[in-house]
Amino acid sequence: MRTQLKATAAVIAAGALCLTVAACGSDGSGDGGDRASDLTASQQAAVEAAKASYEKFSATQALDAVPPLPSAPPTGKTMTIITCSLPVCITLSDGAADAAAKIGWKLTTLNSNSTPEGFVSAMNQVAANPPDALTYIGTLPDSSIKSQLAKIKAAGTKIVTISPIGDPLKEGSTVQAVSGGPADVAQSGKLMGDTVVADANGPAKSVFVWDPTYAGVWGKIKTSYQEVLGSAGSKPGILEVSNANIGKTVPSQIVSYLQAHPDTEYVALAIVDYNTGLEAALKAAGLAGKVKIVSRAANPSALKAIADGSQFASVGLELAGMAYRSVDQLARLMMNVPLGDRLDKPGWQQIYVKSNVTQTSEQPEPPDYVKAYTTAWHVG
Repeated sequence: MRTQLKATAAVIAAGALCLTVAACGSDGSGDGGDRASDLTASQQAAVEAAKASYEKFSATQALDAVPPLPSAPPTGKTMTIITCSLPVCITLSDGAADAAAKIGWKLTTLNSNSTPEGFVSAMNQVAANPPDALTYIGTLPDSSIKSQLAKIKAAGTKIVTISPIGDPLKEGSTVQAVSGGPADVAQSGKLMGDTVVADANGPAKSVFVWDPTYAGVWGKIKTSYQEVLGSAGSKPGILEVSNANIGKTVPSQIVSYLQAHPDTEYVALAIVDYNTGLEAALKAAGLAGKVKIVSRAANPSALKAIADGSQFASVGLELAGMAYRSVDQLARLMMNVPLGDRLDKPGWQQIYVKSNVTQTSEQPEPPDYVKAYTTAWHVG
């Protein structure tokens, strides 16, 4: 991810420059060719695999079973969550507040404001007064907060990270479990690629939009997407933007890319928030309906756009449900209950398209996830 402030500033400056020189990133257009022919046996197999995955994950997905605890978690514990300023983070922190209340824990929420300074400041606060449980959405690698984490662990705090930068479990660090980890983000990128390849029935001319300063968290989204497209015979273009410019210059950057690469068929968004202002920008440029938008972390706005046909698809992720997953991990650690495969596994995900969108007013989450967890916690 980002390791210093200058990197973020440089990306923002590069984002502004893109508006004057049409677009940033590599050009993956023109690789598809005739989708009905010229595929090798391995490429055809990749297309069929993508279609099978799309069929599976566009069906209603159930939450994986939550193993019951031997008894209700201890009450009266303190918990802190360090969140960020993106809408998806707010949904996560709201879910953590709800889950903590269910088991009688007192939650403190700290917002890093998605900046390195804010993240370090929040972690310093936690280190100064360690809680019983901590979960955090990282803005810097754990190596940047090594001393704080060591102090927090020494106080006996159970530590789980959400959407970690890299894979902290491999480092044998203070982190004891992860939610939304490498396996989770890789699957979401794969499902975006499967959706594109399945719809195109072969190679597709697409562009992947992301903020490279989030590479520590999102790198596997991009590489998984590229692998699916590549195995089917096409190379996606890459458009680099800054999350600081969501709803500002990002729509214009996407439009500029499409104008410079008019044969692009699909736009894959690493995060659904890139949709902000995009529909209006496409209409103003006469590009509405000319490309299919596939996003990640579906929200009500994306579902509405899919239902009315202005966008094609979005991969739904557990958000509040992921917060529940993290609280579940913390409770198990506190009670010395082995996590097993719940140490780090892909969470609930579903591909949303027009045919399976049934509501557009609420954040998509795993069906009945609150009941599943509270039953497992013996508090339901």
